[in-house]
Parts: sequence; C-alpha cells; structure tokens
Amino acid sequence: MALQSASSELDQVVVIGYGTQQKRDVTGSIVSLKAEEFEDVPVPNPLNALQGKAAGVLITNNGSPGSAPSIRIRGVGSINGVSPIFVVDGIITNNIDFINPNDIASMEILKDASSLAIFGLQGANGVVIVTTKRARTGETNINVNSYAGVQRVDNKIEVANGPQFRQLYNEQLNNLGQSPFDFDFNGYTADTDWQDLILRENAFINNNSVSITSATERNSASLSLSYFNQEGLVKYDSYKRYTAHLRDEFTINKNIKVGADINLFRWDRTPATGSITGALWAAPVYTPTHSSGVYNSGPLFQRTQVGNPLAFMEINKGTNISNGYRLVASAFGEVKFLKNFTLRSTFYTDLGFNQSRSYSPLYVIGVPNPDPSLDQRAQRNEVTSVSQSKDTYTAWQQDHLLTYSRTFNEKHDVTLLLGATLQYSGSDFLNGSVQGITANIPNNPDFWYLGISNDRETQRNGGRAEESALAATFARINYSFAGRYLLNASLRRDGTSRFGPVNQYDLFPSIGAGWVISEESFMQNQSIVNFLKLKASWGQQGNQQVGNYVIYPRLNTGISAVFGDRIFPAAQPEYVPNPGIRWEKIEGFDAGVEIFTLNNKLNLEIDYYNRKTRDILTLVPRQATVGVGTSYVNAGTVLNRGFEFTGTWSEKKGDFGYSISANFTTIHNEVLAIGENNGFELFDGNSRTSVGNPIGSFYGLVHDGIFQNADEVANSLQAATAKPGDIRYKDVDNDGVFNQAKDRTFIGSPTPDFTYGASLNFNYKGFELGIDLQGVAGNYIYNSRIAQNFAILNYEARRLGRWTGPGTSNFEPILDNTRVQNFLPSDYFLEKGDYFRIRNLTVGYNLPSGFVQKLRMKNAKVYVNAQNLKTFTDATGYSPEVGGPTPLSFGVDNGTYPVPSIFTGGININF
Repeated sequence: MALQSASSELDQVVVIGYGTQQKRDVTGSIVSLKAEEFEDVPVPNPLNALQGKAAGVLITNNGSPGSAPSIRIRGVGSINGVSPIFVVDGIITNNIDFINPNDIASMEILKDASSLAIFGLQGANGVVIVTTKRARTGETNINVNSYAGVQRVDNKIEVANGPQFRQLYNEQLNNLGQSPFDFDFNGYTADTDWQDLILRENAFINNNSVSITSATERNSASLSLSYFNQEGLVKYDSYKRYTAHLRDEFTINKNIKVGADINLFRWDRTPATGSITGALWAAPVYTPTHSSGVYNSGPLFQRTQVGNPLAFMEINKGTNISNGYRLVASAFGEVKFLKNFTLRSTFYTDLGFNQSRSYSPLYVIGVPNPDPSLDQRAQRNEVTSVSQSKDTYTAWQQDHLLTYSRTFNEKHDVTLLLGATLQYSGSDFLNGSVQGITANIPNNPDFWYLGISNDRETQRNGGRAEESALAATFARINYSFAGRYLLNASLRRDGTSRFGPVNQYDLFPSIGAGWVISEESFMQNQSIVNFLKLKASWGQQGNQQVGNYVIYPRLNTGISAVFGDRIFPAAQPEYVPNPGIRWEKIEGFDAGVEIFTLNNKLNLEIDYYNRKTRDILTLVPRQATVGVGTSYVNAGTVLNRGFEFTGTWSEKKGDFGYSISANFTTIHNEVLAIGENNGFELFDGNSRTSVGNPIGSFYGLVHDGIFQNADEVANSLQAATAKPGDIRYKDVDNDGVFNQAKDRTFIGSPTPDFTYGASLNFNYKGFELGIDLQGVAGNYIYNSRIAQNFAILNYEARRLGRWTGPGTSNFEPILDNTRVQNFLPSDYFLEKGDYFRIRNLTVGYNLPSGFVQKLRMKNAKVYVNAQNLKTFTDATGYSPEVGGPTPLSFGVDNGTYPVPSIFTGGININF
C-alpha cells in the first residue's frame, strides 16, 4: 500500500516481451503492478491479487482450495481457450501455481496486439509477466512474512426448511391429485440444515514465508521457503503447498554474467467428498442417522436419486490421496561486447509429476426390512475397489537474445533486439482400477495400489501421451527521438508442430507509435499539464490452442455393437482430418492518451481497443467415409472492442498521504462468423454461440407471466400444453404458433458489459489503511440448480412465492415437477450477474523505528485483512463469480464451490 508520486511512475521500468522499457516510452497497453500494491493482501494464488486492479482484466475466483482463478483479458477472443500465458522470469508456462506470492516483485499484464505480437502463437489471449524479487546491491535482508485466519461462507443458498418443505411437498402432491405424504407417520419430522452439516463454519488458512537476499558488486543470491495450508469450505477438503526458490547471479567481470534459478514445488490435495448440490437438494425432513447410528436413507421420493449428503461425505472421507511435485529451473549466460551489444542465452526446464490413489469402501445406507418393498437400504456398495493414476509433464525452452542499445547525439535512443526461441512440451498419463472380488481390500492407504488384487476380470487400465514443439525467430526496434517521438515495431516468425506442413509457419508483425506532446516547445510555458502522450498501435498474433494432433485421424473406441446375444467393441472416426487447417489469427488496433496533471497529482489514461480473431477453428459437419462426421475448419470470426479508463489521484501533506485510483472497462463481444454458413451454431447445454451474439450466450424461451385461469390458457398459443399456474412464453417469432424450438431466442450473456475497480489508500505516520472495491455489470448467470426435475428436490426460497391460485404470482409457477413446460430452458432460470464487492480491507501499522532497531530489525509491520468483506448482488448462489470449463459454457451455476470471505492477521518483518 506504499504511496508513490505520479511523476516517478513515468520513470519506472516495466517488463515487456523479452526485455524492459521505461513506462514513458511504452506505446502499447501494459499494466504494471508492483509488490507494494498487494503484499499485505494474503492471497492463495498470485492471480487473486489482480482482481479489480487492472482495466480490461476480469478475474473469476474459485473458492476450492488450491484452485487457480480464471483470467480473461479484454473479453473472449476464441472458443478454444481464454487463458493468457504466463512468463515467470523468462519461462513460458500455463499457470503460476508453483510461485510463492511473497516472492513476486512485479506483474505486468500485456493487453494490446503490438505488445503481444512478439509472443506470436502464444500471445492470443494476453500475457502476464511475473518477475520475482532480487537482492539489492550492498544489502543483506531477511524477510519473515506470516499470516493466519479463517474463511467463511457468508451467504448460504436459501432453501426450504423442514416445515416449509412439508408444506410445499404436500401442496405439490395435491396439485397432482395425490394424497398427502404422512411425514409424522413415516418419521420425517426433522428440520435438518444439510449445508451446515457439510460446510465448515470456519476454515483455516495460513501461510509462512521466509526469504534471505544478499548482494555484492559481483554476486547476488536469494533463497525463499514457504508453507501454505488452506482448508476447504466443504469439510475434509484441504490443500497444502510447499515452495523453495533459489537464485544466484554472478558477475565474472564487467562484461560477463552467469546465473541460475531453481523453483521447487510440492502440493498435497485432499478433495471434498461432500456434495454441494446434494446438500441443496436433500429433503430437510430427516436426520442424518437413525437412533441406532445407521445412516438414514431418507424418504422414498428421493432416496435413490439424491441420497444422504452427510453419509456419503463421512463414508468417503480420506479415501483419495493426491500429490505432486514440480521443478522449474533456468540457467543463463550474458556477454556484453563492442560497447553496445549484449548477448544473452537462457535455458529453462519445467518438470512435473502428479499421482493419485483412491478407494471405494464398503457401505450400506438405510435400515434393512424383511419386506423387500419396504427395504430402506437405498444405496450400498458390496465390493471394494481402488484406482491409481500417475502423470508426468516435461518442458524445456531456450532463448537466445542479441540486444543493441545506443544513444546518438543525445537525442536518438535506439534499442534493437534479435532473438530466437525453441520450446518443447510433453506429457504422459497412466491410470488403472481393480475391484476386490475374492477378498475385500482393506480401508488402509497402505493397500491402495493396483497390485492388491490380481482379479483380471475387474482390472481396467488406460493411458495417453502427447507432445508438441515450437520454434520462432523475432526482431524488435524501440526508437525515441528527444523523448518526444516514439516508435516500436516487431516481427516474429513462428513454426509449430500442431499443424501440418501446409500451414506450419507464419509471420506476426506489429507497430506502435507515440507522441509526447508535453515535450513540445508550445507546452513549456504552462503548468497545468505535466505529461501528455498520444499513442496508437497495431499488431497480429496467433492461437494454436486446439490440441496436438487435430490434423491426424483419430478413432473413438468408446462404442460397441450388439449382434444377437454378443457385444462387440467398435470404433469410428472421431472426426475427418483436415490437413489444410491453420492457427487462428488475431489482429488488434489500440489508441490511447496518457496525461499527468496538477503537479503530477492526477494521472489519467484512456484506451480504445478493437481486436478481431479470424479463422477460428471449429468442428463442423462433414461427409465421412462411413456416415456423416465432423471436421475442423477455419471458419469463425470474433470481435472484442471497448474502452478502458484508469485514473489515479495521489497527494502527501506532512505525515498524511493518500491515493485514490479507479478503472472502468467496456466490453463488446460479438461473433461475426462461425462455421461455413450463417445458420451454423455451437451448442453446449443451454448456451449457444452464433453470429451476432456474444460467445456462449444463453438461449431459451422468454417468460411472459403465469397463466392465472383456464380461460387464459384456452385463449393462448399454449392451450394444448399449458394449465393454470404454468409459465406463459412469448411468441418470439410472431408467427401465431407456440413452438419450443422456434420461439427460443438469446436471453443473456455470461460476459459482462462493464468491469470496474477502485482502490483507496491512506497513510498517517505508521498507520496504513487500504480499501479495494470491484464489480461487474451486464452479465447473466444460468441457475442450473433449480432447473432439475429428475426427482423431488428441496425447494429454493424463491419457490415460497409460487402460484397457488389466480392473482397469487405472475412469475413463480405452480408446484408440480411433472409439468415439463415449466422446466424448459428460459429466462426464468436467469439471474443478473451484476455485483459490487468490497474486495479488500487492510489495516496495517509500522512499528516505530526506534523500537524495531532495539530488536535489531530494519522494519516491522502488523496488519489485519478482510477479503470479500461484503458483496452486493441479486444472484442467489454462493457467489456471483461463476466460471465454466470452456468459453462455450461459462456462467452456469450448478452448485458452484463457494468463494469465501477471508479474515486474516499477519506480520511482515525485515532484518
């Protein structure tokens, strides 16, 4: 939370692709966040610290322990992945889970096409550059940073309690013309809160980090160790992370430098066995166990479909063991020669090993009964089994950079870069399972291996492997004339193994220009504007995130054929290979203005971006050798455009200093083309991607009220299917006929129209106060939790306002899960995803210098922090942050893992 003057910000050095540059000379759109801006904010993952801090960057958190949030930069550009790449001290990787957040010195987010073009095929979705801390020359420092706290679910999902469920269910039976269920006779008179039983009230979180840095004129070394422990909000769910980071750089003489960097990472994961959806759906009218201690199987109307959430959580606790190791290392040599040249070669490796073992124990849920029709043993497992998996990941990379830097006549500053990079990645996976048929496998982790049973009838195994390679050469020029006129241009040539020889290489150019107007002579006799720069840039990148072997024929063997009484395994082509496909190409244009004014107290930056992704790879129907199949073709175009606004006001008066910053982003996401004709669409559940709409938009009918009586039904277009109390749907195509297919339309998008954030920081003597605010607007969430009718499920609170007769409700339909019409995909299941959140509240105190010196410390700070303190939203889930596995299925809430409020206290000491 350190305050910094706006003028010094211009002199900062920011990290760009394969180099650095002063911020005042940047012509693209790059956000730079220093460690001081988030070091007192305890975050499980470094990406959590970015939320709300940068314009154009949308972070969607996942509360599951050890999970990384999703990050989208300037919208969704493709259906084939949205995540940026990460560059950690030069090594390119797809995640930064292995980094201790306390080791980070800065994070740069590259957003515009000209800044990203130097990354070629890997820069399609943006780049996050992470630079870790280095020792300062002449200093030895020991840092201890530790915090501990609790995580809580502040807003449980409101569902019916025991009395309410009994009332609603009997009302539903009455609507079906059936007799009421005698809860008293059957003993279902409890009032059980299943969410309370599977969720922790206070989940522990703790991080301890120690680092030692020391530097002389010739040698710089650092070592850091950390231990992170996070309990999940669901009971028995936990994650532990151990990291070690060692770096050493040695200057042999004024022209030669060498160094090495090693990151070691170990994780242990115990996944949740409690089901969130099970806790939401289970009827609250029965107790978890009978008086005898036997697990209760629940009422007949749902026992086989839902089951006892607590029973499954307790039975399966501790039956899954997962852990992994990762080594990320590099070594470099740097030579300066002929005064202005620098040659640097770096070799990297990234090695990972993960393994898991799981066990399926014996269990019986319910009380046996001699009468089979009354047997309450709803679920049972009479045969034990184990499964085991191992996977490895291997990557290496080498970069060779030649830099020429010189200033001519004190006005012309030129930096030329020539480079080459080679990258390889490979992985393999093995898994298997076996059942204990002849003798049950003990419930002991020492026996959870495939060799515990030799029963060949039940042995199952599988495996896969894949690899890819990339090679590129690139060049860049940065030119500045008198600090007034700026030019940056780059060109990269990429080759990849993911495509065939027809389209294996391509060029990715970029150019950016800037005009520092405040350096002109006509701006020298005024004191209002301290710095003013206009900038514009253009560039191209590629996207190869489509798998490693899409140009080769692949078979789907997961099918079979039946002839007589015999089953024969079969196979068919997974798709028709298309050797002519190529990577997606992204072309972007940016323009912006930066201004510092009022004695550098106010900093404003406005950017316009326009980015098109062409040749999106799409699976479309194709005539196959046998039957009709699908094939990959380059046949899609997506547009993302919008404005970004960032402003900061900072001021210091005596012992008091403060800063206020805010950012605001507009996002227009639109599919301009998909497939090979305008009628082609991509489906994923109730999400649809088609021309003229955002990627993954929700598609369904439009709710138009509730039928209040028989006359309304008879005079409607739904007379053949509807009854009083049902949802009335709009005749969207105005053809005078209700048709479930034709009357569906686009009803909302999971991509917000606006994102925003703000930070307020105050310093007074040794006290510090920081507040971060963040939110989104314009997106929707599809509530899949309440869209299920496969059984009698508990009712969410909204159903208390159901239709019970004319005039009682014009939105909530009647209670009747057999009326399929009310479960059709529609905006009845949509919720606004808008939210405003108090993201962080931090109060810190720097102990007096005299006191810490007596303790032989350099400085010491104590702080308390609250994350996700309060969220204002109309969404009914645990959190309005709802992600998804792919861009085509984003924003669907089916019981998403809660994002917690986190309350911690910590210390940060330097010796």
